[in-house]
Amino acid sequence: MKFIFPILFVLATFFIPTQTPAVELIEDKQPKRWTLYAQNNTDVEQEAFLMVKGEGFRRSADRPIIKKIPPHSKVVMIILIPLKGATPTYTKVFTFEEQLQTIKKRKGADQKERVHLLPVNPDQFTLFVEDDCEKCTYLTKYLDRERIKHRALDIKKNNAVFDLMWSHLKDSVSGYEVIKLPVIMHKETMYFDIINMEHFIQNFDWETVK
Repeated sequence: MKFIFPILFVLATFFIPTQTPAVELIEDKQPKRWTLYAQNNTDVEQEAFLMVKGEGFRRSADRPIIKKIPPHSKVVMIILIPLKGATPTYTKVFTFEEQLQTIKKRKGADQKERVHLLPVNPDQFTLFVEDDCEKCTYLTKYLDRERIKHRALDIKKNNAVFDLMWSHLKDSVSGYEVIKLPVIMHKETMYFDIINMEHFIQNFDWETVK
């Protein structure tokens, strides 16, 4: 009898099924292009969030991307073109709506996830940033220099921040735009596609910021 329990344990461990994730990121690395897909394995439409920071690629790949993924389908999130002679590498943040809601409900799993964010005040100038975003730094320095009241939230410091950003973005994007940081919220208006930050600063009505 003393040999039965180890054998049963091995068999039980071997036959435990692997749970398929609701939404998964699939990486297809070809010699001339690396394609990242979001695959929805559920019966409902999902929204996927991807942010890639890479080196050794032809195009910039550090902007958040939000796309709608139909049930049981696969959608291209981003295509990266490696530079000749370079050793391409990247890091990524990938999540989806159902997972964000799970994180939001979970308590005590991680200190960062226990951060309670105050609701966004429509009259307040709120921006979502990250540390190594040049446009974010340019704007925050201007706001500090001009002593303009604002609230800056770093989307990479805790999951609740980009959960908050995403919850407001969903009503402003069709689901297939590339979201450029910083994302700005003011008086219920979202600014998420600023190309020239200097032009934005010169033309924005700062007198409306309280």
